Amino acid sequence: MSAQAATSVGPTAGASLTLFSCFAGMGAGLVELSIASSYLSGRGNLMWAGGVFAAWGLALLASSIASLQRGRLRFRKPTTLALLAAVLVHLGFLVAGVAQRVLDGGHLAALFLVLMALGSSAWLARRYRDDGGAASAPPRAGALLGAAFAAAVVVAAITTPGLAASVAGAHAVPHGEHSLPGGHNH
Repeated sequence: MSAQAATSVGPTAGASLTLFSCFAGMGAGLVELSIASSYLSGRGNLMWAGGVFAAWGLALLASSIASLQRGRLRFRKPTTLALLAAVLVHLGFLVAGVAQRVLDGGHLAALFLVLMALGSSAWLARRYRDDGGAASAPPRAGALLGAAFAAAVVVAAITTPGLAASVAGAHAVPHGEHSLPGGHNH
């Protein structure tokens, strides 16, 4: 194995993992915002946590979108430290909830999404050699499209129940119950 192969990945694998990390970051950001809405809607003395989760969710969304725009993960070091802190925070909330015999689906989904973003980012940091933007070949479009679809499905499968576990999700109208006047369903 050459030194080059040990320090970099192919352009398709690197782009696919970047997409996965960004999608996981966006999903986590959305779930963090739903957690924030739950705390801000009046959970007593934890309303301050709503502001923290809202700021973190917005930061995750902004960082993920900026990374998608660039095609590489941006703000890697501060984001990695914040993701590690988020893992500890979500674990703390989950342990506190389990002690009260409650499993918070929002915190659980956010934990999984944060771990997915952290893991893929760490893998890219270890395997991808930043050579100043000179790419040897563009990623294969078909493979990248398949990877984007798979990443979106995996992230949506975790994000959706996390959003449903929020206060807003609890008050959402089930899809089968939407109707228009005159009996027309959509």
